[in-house]
Amino acid sequence: MVRARNVNRQTIEKTTPDWEQEAFESRTDIKKAAQAVTDLGLQLAELSPDRLKRFHLPDEVHNAVLELKKLKKGPAIKRQRQFVGKLLRQNEDLLPAIKQRFMEMEQSAKRQNAQLHKLELWRDRLVAEGDAALSELIEQAPQLDRSHLRQLIRNAQREASAEKPPKASRQIFQYLKELEFV
Repeated sequence: MVRARNVNRQTIEKTTPDWEQEAFESRTDIKKAAQAVTDLGLQLAELSPDRLKRFHLPDEVHNAVLELKKLKKGPAIKRQRQFVGKLLRQNEDLLPAIKQRFMEMEQSAKRQNAQLHKLELWRDRLVAEGDAALSELIEQAPQLDRSHLRQLIRNAQREASAEKPPKASRQIFQYLKELEFV
């Protein structure tokens, strides 16, 4: 009976070391860390020009990232990506700030996403429960227009029962989003 070579073998995944650290255990670790910095440059290239300006990069790095952003296909992309990685490795002191900025952007996006989910839940509750959910919402946000919201809820309930497109539900969501009560 022939047995596969990698049966009962475990693969241990190593984390990619930070480029900023002092010592590496192997050449492979050095290459992985350098690739991680190059990937960070690629993430910078995916940002809009306005967001890229917020990183306060040196002119040389900023221009190289913009050049990478312009390229569409071909071997020039790989060369430019490696060049951006090289510039970032040369400006090692920028890397922690860039990583921190990316983490802040990710956290901000998560918070915004969570708030939109809360608004969706409120909209669904308002359409499903009606006045009971509306009175609870008014306790949390007394500044909202009760009559306008009640009219939107009635329209949304009619649309749901008639299986029409959810225009009023979208209007409820937009109204709740404008209030910014959550």
